[in-house]
Amino acid sequence: MAERVIVTGAGRGLGLCLARALSARGDLVAGTVRDPSGAGDLAALPGVTVEQLDLADSASVAPAVAAMADRLGGVDLIINSAAVNAMSVPDGRATLSVRTMQADPMLDIFRVDVVGALLVVRGALDHLVASPRGRVVNVTSWLGSIGGYATDSAVNYGYRSAKAALNMATRALAAELQPDGIPAVAVNPGWMRTAMGGGDHADLAPEDSAAGIIAIADALDMDGTGRFLDWDGAERPY
Repeated sequence: MAERVIVTGAGRGLGLCLARALSARGDLVAGTVRDPSGAGDLAALPGVTVEQLDLADSASVAPAVAAMADRLGGVDLIINSAAVNAMSVPDGRATLSVRTMQADPMLDIFRVDVVGALLVVRGALDHLVASPRGRVVNVTSWLGSIGGYATDSAVNYGYRSAKAALNMATRALAAELQPDGIPAVAVNPGWMRTAMGGGDHADLAPEDSAAGIIAIADALDMDGTGRFLDWDGAERPY
């Protein structure tokens, strides 16, 4: 049976691969982008509607998601794939070291990667509750793992801290929504060959990561809520 899915950050990279895979199996997808004029590949997918959403504009997020959920006819699954890093916000490189740290770029990353993801859930929450199988998948990063801190990567305060916060937000979301029967899970997509990932140096095709994330979403139930997983289903330390 076709599902109704919201995928944020669906204009390129992992988000586009997720939308493409969901479209191919017949799901109805609302794919969010900041600028619809550059979302031709997304717009061409059957069963996919392009929805404008700017997670940096916090006041607009929940109302916009509620409206797109209405147009979609309900929501069974949210995949929060949209994210920014140090290269995506003004003066973002300042978040790479405490020696150069500035507040605004740090907060800009948090606004999108953490607050934005929660506001998306808030906007669609009534539809998730009404769904017979509402679920939330938050795409995070191994760089946000405290217990498995990656010592071979840059300090990267903004992105690492935001993804660690998204992990905690996912655990809290899983706890709050448990009485509603809505599981939430955090998923590390791996080091992918995308512009935001490792480019040509990475070892994972985004299509493979997308397939793994969708498999996790398909199998997700209340027994698995609150977990932190790799794209292939392996457990990650928080």
